[in-house]
Amino acid sequence: MKYTARIDERVFQIEIVENEKGLQLRLDGEVVRFDLAGSVDSGSISILVDNHSFEAEVSRNTDSYEVFLEGNNFKCYLENERTARLKSMVGSTAETGKEKELKSPMPGLVVAVQTKVGDQIKPGQGLVIVEAMKMENELKARFDAKVKEIKVKPGQAVEKDETLIIFE
Repeated sequence: MKYTARIDERVFQIEIVENEKGLQLRLDGEVVRFDLAGSVDSGSISILVDNHSFEAEVSRNTDSYEVFLEGNNFKCYLENERTARLKSMVGSTAETGKEKELKSPMPGLVVAVQTKVGDQIKPGQGLVIVEAMKMENELKARFDAKVKEIKVKPGQAVEKDETLIIFE
């Protein structure tokens, strides 16, 4: 599985591959020897990376992870390859002047609208669920904004690049 991680302004490409020796981690294409104990769900993990041991406290937020490691607090945004593909499809969000729009990345059926006109939205907040090929895809906010207009309703068919929500 491939992931993109963003910590501050730095972006990392992570690939986890299962082979005969177990799991292998590639960080920006370089193989990294690692072992992991604990879990994010428990909030505490021990990591062994290239024979260096680290203890970390991890908490999951709506759209990110907070990691406390060696006296420093990091906010990490993690995105899997499926989510990245959906975002890369033209029209996930577009700015036109001062208006911002959420556009459908694929043709489908609007299952739910999770916001209303006048709502102040935050990054990672669910806005619209579009069903395509029997899969529900939750489209989330990528920036802070206020909902100006909702152009769709549940049960409505939408085309790729169709505007779903307009923001102020």
